Amino acid sequence: MNTHRFFTSRLISLCLIFNSAMAVAESNVEKQDAYSVENVASVDAKYVDDTLHLLLGKKIRGKDSLWYQYSHDQAKTWSEAVNITKGLKIEARFHRGNDARLAVQGNNIVVVWMSKKEGAPHNSGPMVAMVSNDAGQSWNEIDSPADWREGSHGFFAMDANDKSISLAWLDSRKDAGKGAAQGLQYSTSFDGGTTWSKNKTLDDRSCACCWNTAYFNGDDFYVLYRDKDPSDMAIGRVDSEQQWQRLSTVGQFNWDFQGCPHIGGSLVFDDQNKLFHATVGTGHNKYSGAFYLNSTDLGQSWSEPVQLGDETAVHSDVAVTEDGNLLAAWDYISDKGFQVVYASSADQGKTWQAPIQISQSGVRASHPRVIAMKDSFLLLWTEGKERKPHVLHSERIILGE
Repeated sequence: MNTHRFFTSRLISLCLIFNSAMAVAESNVEKQDAYSVENVASVDAKYVDDTLHLLLGKKIRGKDSLWYQYSHDQAKTWSEAVNITKGLKIEARFHRGNDARLAVQGNNIVVVWMSKKEGAPHNSGPMVAMVSNDAGQSWNEIDSPADWREGSHGFFAMDANDKSISLAWLDSRKDAGKGAAQGLQYSTSFDGGTTWSKNKTLDDRSCACCWNTAYFNGDDFYVLYRDKDPSDMAIGRVDSEQQWQRLSTVGQFNWDFQGCPHIGGSLVFDDQNKLFHATVGTGHNKYSGAFYLNSTDLGQSWSEPVQLGDETAVHSDVAVTEDGNLLAAWDYISDKGFQVVYASSADQGKTWQAPIQISQSGVRASHPRVIAMKDSFLLLWTEGKERKPHVLHSERIILGE
């Protein structure tokens, strides 16, 4: 098989909603079907201070809405889902890979998403933002964190520490040059999300349509994003003085691709073992697939990549518990359709257990998200028939039992 032609054809025709074929095995999971939700087009979740926060974007009877709920017991039970956009007429341009995002800072919760703008390229519009300062009980729309209001703004990554809430996204306020490219932008809020700083361009030429991942590690805000020329993943940080530094390439595959692969990556910090963990995807003709890497020096250099799945692996995520256990998940294509699998590692990514298929056969399952909780993981993904509304599925996974 010509792996480069295989990969590129699916980039163009299917927007990469699939991954490598893996064996189905028995798994130690707690079914969470009670929390499956229909008509889901966007998913984000954060586990902060022993509380799991969930944000879902839905399209119900042709209307867009955003729903928030939380769990205090690691997804065993949930609060009632609240439509935070109730009473607002919104037209959203979210979809898996360009999901609405949330950040949590104590009682402050910020949500951002891309609006829909008819006639604009891809009908993509400026970002819209809402904030709650009472732990999600009430919500208000706020001025956009973007000070370039023309839009579009998308592919958001957001996180908070006790001092600030920071946001990274892509837009085309600067001429990014040839190929499918935008720029990586940044803003931060020091008042719980009410007002935002003057925007800073972190990289004026990045991929145009791959999701970004961002987290605080102490006072430093790290951003994992797809670069350009070549189109490998890169990592940088904004420090406490608001200075940006591009640190390294995460997986130096030297992939030169001028289109839109729609593949981001994942990034988590392992305080116990002093490691950064990441997964990235590439379509290089020699290295196609999803890969795991780690860093022992705060993202300045990375281990040799370990392949997750085969050459068709695309969308991936990884999470780590406080005791250092890893869970990675990715989607793939098999003779039974598009599937989601996961694999665990108990030795900081040196070896991985055999992948376990978790989605049902015969449907399109994609874009898994893994959230590490106190003593378990929550694995989220969406699945459904072609051109039909998709359903959110979730599994609580407990390792070692």
